[in-house]
Amino acid sequence: MHNQFLTTLRTNKLIIHNFFYAIQCDESGRAVNFFWVDSRSRMAYHYFGDVVTFDTTYRTNKYDMPFAPFTGVNHHMQSIQFGCALLQDETEVTFEWLFRTWLDAMGGRPPTSIITDQDLGMKGAIATVFPNTRHRLCLWHIKKKFVEKLSQVYYKRSKFKKDIKNCIKETYKKEDFEGRWMLLMKENELESNKWLQGLFDIRESWVPVYNRGTFFAGMNTTGRSEGINSFFDGFVTHTSNLKEFVVKYEKALNRIVKRENDEDFESEHKFWIVNDHEFLLKHAGKVYTRNVFNKFKESWSKVFDYKVENVRNGNSFQSFVVKSKDDELEKFEVTLDSQTYEGKCECQQFEFVGILCAHILKVFVRLDIDEIPEHFILPRWRQKANKFRIIDSQGLVHDDGKEESEALRLSHMCQEATKLACLAAPSNEAYTIFIEGMNDLFEKIQKVSKVSPIEICADKDNEKSIEPSRAEILLLDPNISQCKGRKKDVKGKAATTQSERLKSGIEMSLNKKKRKCHMCFQFGHDKRTCPSNPMRKTSKDLEEEVEGSDSDQEEGSDCSE
Repeated sequence: MHNQFLTTLRTNKLIIHNFFYAIQCDESGRAVNFFWVDSRSRMAYHYFGDVVTFDTTYRTNKYDMPFAPFTGVNHHMQSIQFGCALLQDETEVTFEWLFRTWLDAMGGRPPTSIITDQDLGMKGAIATVFPNTRHRLCLWHIKKKFVEKLSQVYYKRSKFKKDIKNCIKETYKKEDFEGRWMLLMKENELESNKWLQGLFDIRESWVPVYNRGTFFAGMNTTGRSEGINSFFDGFVTHTSNLKEFVVKYEKALNRIVKRENDEDFESEHKFWIVNDHEFLLKHAGKVYTRNVFNKFKESWSKVFDYKVENVRNGNSFQSFVVKSKDDELEKFEVTLDSQTYEGKCECQQFEFVGILCAHILKVFVRLDIDEIPEHFILPRWRQKANKFRIIDSQGLVHDDGKEESEALRLSHMCQEATKLACLAAPSNEAYTIFIEGMNDLFEKIQKVSKVSPIEICADKDNEKSIEPSRAEILLLDPNISQCKGRKKDVKGKAATTQSERLKSGIEMSLNKKKRKCHMCFQFGHDKRTCPSNPMRKTSKDLEEEVEGSDSDQEEGSDCSE
């Protein structure tokens, strides 16, 4: 299948057994842009496609084409893939083609939110293709520019650096952020700084307080996309051609799937030791996956740092003011429905992360609520969230002639049939009922089906086109990509980056010479992964380090540190 994908072009878009790919060519038949997504990633999107990060700063092939992965978060808070592309350039036209193609592959359902860097081409394409999707910019990419633009005041342990971080991350009301920002500009005589003025003008696209009301799975950065880039370093190199890239990409996906399966087993078979009186924590351990439970536990550990005051009762709601015992200025208003316990907190952690904050949990403790209300448990964070998930059946029951709709209906039916088979397998009686039911169902469907079973089987073995097939043409190799921002060598030629993202000027200036391993004195690895080290880290350990890249950025690590 992959060989055919890389050598000939039958149509612009194609689905083969739920594997979707699209190729854009120029007039001479030379490949320009590639996009593909496997069947598992397409199904995962229906479970976890509410938030997506997108990044194009990675070169992984001999054509220097940017690698553009669509990355999401699964129920274990692990990074997962929703497809990827290799692009010839990074213009708005190219991004618009890619986003429309990706949306087509995902059944036409756009994400709730998307995080990217400050690329103007991306911004314009997202506004056109995803007009109702909340688009925000990567906070880490913006913060790392502070040291370049404001070196006179933004340096290690400077007061301005500490104050601006608190202003950005620790404000929970828009008016508070704007007031503190203006005060900092005045105190440091930065009112006339055009770069800061520009940042303030687009504050709604990057400052957390303006985005906490939208679900982002707790992400402020594109760190997951960049972590995925690092993950692929072990599979592809700058010399990989397109055929090799696709094959090795598939191997990398298999590693991601294995990691998810391993975590499924851990979550379903390990039990948490919880104190008898911690009823809410007990309930969380039963419903959440292991990693999500640990996040919930972080909130729970802060519950006893707060106190509840100023209870007000309305017609159908109760309002509470939750104050910190250590800082009287830290307070949040929690509003709950008196009957259903639906409500919200000013900090908006649940809306942003999907996990309850310590403030609402403190109120639950006061009200003697022993279980988390159902509306505060997101299905995407539950154990087995990726098993037998029922897609919107009504959305799949229509005859619009789209191949992707048929593929999604097929996947949905396979899930439902597998669920019944698992229930029936342990019992002879249940097995007999299942087989009899399937025979009856076969006869009913055969009466309304326009294709015979033999034709169906033969048809599924062949390629299926979304668009009418044109004459077969030879697919030529793409040109070397000349993307913006690429560095130049001394001869004026574009420098090739070897399996890594493009670095800023300050990052390149801080680069150190390549070091030898301190244990065996060879190049190509370090002491952690040295074959001579009996305590060397395994591939699983390294994957976990990659997985933590987003959280490292969230902690505010800067170039200057």
